[in-house]
Amino acid sequence: MSPDLILLFIPTIASISFTPGLCMTLAFTLGLSIGYQRTLWMMLGELIGVATVFTATFWSLSWLLSQDPIYFQIISFVGGVYLLYLAFQLFRETPETIKNRDLENTHPMALALLGYVTAVSNPKGWAFLMALLPGFVSTDTELLSQFMIMMGIMLTTEFISMSVYATGGQWLASRLSNSRGIVNANRVAATMLTLAALWVLSGALG
Repeated sequence: MSPDLILLFIPTIASISFTPGLCMTLAFTLGLSIGYQRTLWMMLGELIGVATVFTATFWSLSWLLSQDPIYFQIISFVGGVYLLYLAFQLFRETPETIKNRDLENTHPMALALLGYVTAVSNPKGWAFLMALLPGFVSTDTELLSQFMIMMGIMLTTEFISMSVYATGGQWLASRLSNSRGIVNANRVAATMLTLAALWVLSGALG
């Protein structure tokens, strides 16, 4: 991969990563609800999911979705339904449930799995990479080295983006002086998650 392509790839990926979307919405929501440190577990799963999508797309490109699209639709459907469930849980919270909630006992692997499923079931990520990668992959250069460079850039920008959103959510939670304010913020986050879930489901059912 030439230096010119790397310099072009970095801002391209960064601009996409920082754009509000499914994973960034989830990072903000969890940052608001459980803080940045706990959200790191979700971010770990999301990064593994992004790596999975990137690896599959890089090495198979257009073959990937043309073989068995029903499997991708099933994954997207499950992910969309789960996001709707999370949105419903956020929306129905009351000051009492927030006060009594023991978030420290949320299992880290559950958060990581949530991040992974969200990344893999996000149709935007698949479609974006399918459209983008052919313009950056050079047939004159060893594929493995290009793969490693592009993967490193993607995961770095994705982690930075999620950190910004998650710390933003945590900052907002710290500025809310009472549980009623957190309830209202949770409902805003629930609305964002609902829109993201409907987006995923539209791709699965379309």
